[in-house]
Amino acid sequence: MKTPAVVPYITARTGEEPAPLSHLLARPGHGLAYPDETDGDRDAHGVLWARTSQPRDGDRLVGRPRWRDVHPARQRECMEGLLCQVCALPASRTEAGYLFLASPPNGNPLARWPEGHLTSQPPLCLRHAQTSVDQCGYLARTGAVALRAKEPRPYGVLGTVYGPGPGGRPQAIRSDDPAGYLVHPYRHRHVTAWLLASQLVCRLRAVTVIDLPEEIAADAARTSAEPE
Repeated sequence: MKTPAVVPYITARTGEEPAPLSHLLARPGHGLAYPDETDGDRDAHGVLWARTSQPRDGDRLVGRPRWRDVHPARQRECMEGLLCQVCALPASRTEAGYLFLASPPNGNPLARWPEGHLTSQPPLCLRHAQTSVDQCGYLARTGAVALRAKEPRPYGVLGTVYGPGPGGRPQAIRSDDPAGYLVHPYRHRHVTAWLLASQLVCRLRAVTVIDLPEEIAADAARTSAEPE
């Protein structure tokens, strides 16, 4: 597959580095913390987020795209604000809800799928939904299903679980999910207090499967019919 022509806003780039783990504190009975926390370091559920640099040239992100990686702060920004993951403008929204792309579940399909689908992929605008279908190798392999969700709700996070280590420093706990794809629900406070989050996961409610090319064509027709 050819190198994608459009770099999504959430894609990590070379030169963007995580803060050293020495910046983390382990507070027995409380969880992880930064010694100099600001309001943006924790989300609305009190979970601590990984700090990663974002070198810029003015307003422009710099560095080569690291296609397999996602920038924690930019992914969170798009999920919380329901912004397009490619351009960071408001995602497409109709009476049927916000636009998302998903892959059908592996193996036996869940009876209610896509209702309740969990995703770490932020929504999209119509233009960049088609771009994602065309460019994303994963969607090309698994198939893309276009969804609209009236109620995309924060459900939990992906991240690394820590615990108190030698000298009171945080120490990563071995996981049965070395790839880091285990979703930690917000309701598991005994775990999330010790999490360093890297991606926000939403559960999609009131979901409708749509025909993406049909919606794109209808939008183009409306736009061309508007007076200049």
